[in-house]
Amino acid sequence: MKKRHRGVEHKQQGRLNELCNRTGLNYMTDLARGKRLKCVVLIPLCLTLNGCVVANLGMWLQIMRYSGDGVIHSCSSSHPVIATLVSWPGYQIEFPKFRADGPYEASYRLSNIPQVPGFPAVIYLRFNQPDGVAEKKKDLVTAVFRITLCDTTGRILHSAELSGSTSIWEGGGPSFGVYDLKESELHFEAGASYILHVSYDPGEVPLPGDNLHFSIEHGCSK
Repeated sequence: MKKRHRGVEHKQQGRLNELCNRTGLNYMTDLARGKRLKCVVLIPLCLTLNGCVVANLGMWLQIMRYSGDGVIHSCSSSHPVIATLVSWPGYQIEFPKFRADGPYEASYRLSNIPQVPGFPAVIYLRFNQPDGVAEKKKDLVTAVFRITLCDTTGRILHSAELSGSTSIWEGGGPSFGVYDLKESELHFEAGASYILHVSYDPGEVPLPGDNLHFSIEHGCSK
């Protein structure tokens, strides 16, 4: 049985390597042709709002340089009293929604990801559910999801499988984010390009809510 298990793991690893290599080559071709997908940038009227600081302005400029899949926007925040002195720059990249009751697999392309010093980005699997309802369903969930981060040469930088029932459910109604303190961390270098492969298996009891979506967040306050 151990030999068979190792054989399955080796086969899965080989498939991930092949997927990363294939997607990476396509990505580099697209970059060479100057193909860039549209993103939505939400930039507040900095000069008229309390809390405008250099750090947040720098984050907005970084967001404008992002080129990749998903919708990126600022989630920077500041202290309501000392906002002119203390601010937390941050961003969020949200990917397309998919049904919670069916399997899902996708590869996302990331380039020029904004940099936030001090701690890594985190990837969440998010869903909406009223307060007090989601928690009652957690122990029954059988859904699992997988994340694999590759560079554009196909080299796997990080890979993890998370269980919906044993992972952390962060937040509260209506928005919850499923993640793990260590396995959900993603490290990005300035100016680099990556391929993020994700998959979701609902099992017999999927995560609650009609739709799910993956979200990379850095410095956001939920």
